[in-house]
Amino acid sequence: MSDLIYYNPREACIEIHGKFGHTERNAIYRRLNNGTFKPLEEATGFKILKDNNRYMIPGGLVKEIKRQGGL
Repeated sequence: MSDLIYYNPREACIEIHGKFGHTERNAIYRRLNNGTFKPLEEATGFKILKDNNRYMIPGGLVKEIKRQGGL
């Protein structure tokens, strides 16, 4: 999965946590909706794309979240 350019929230959770359960789903959507990733986006230069209610999270941002210890 690490070869993807963009991840949907489900794939990002699986890459970061190894699973996609109720808790992980709520956590990532809460952080996406609250803008928690904005400082990390600005620091890395990778922007999260949003099309209506769909999110596409860049692979570089997922790697950085994983490096910093997860969500």
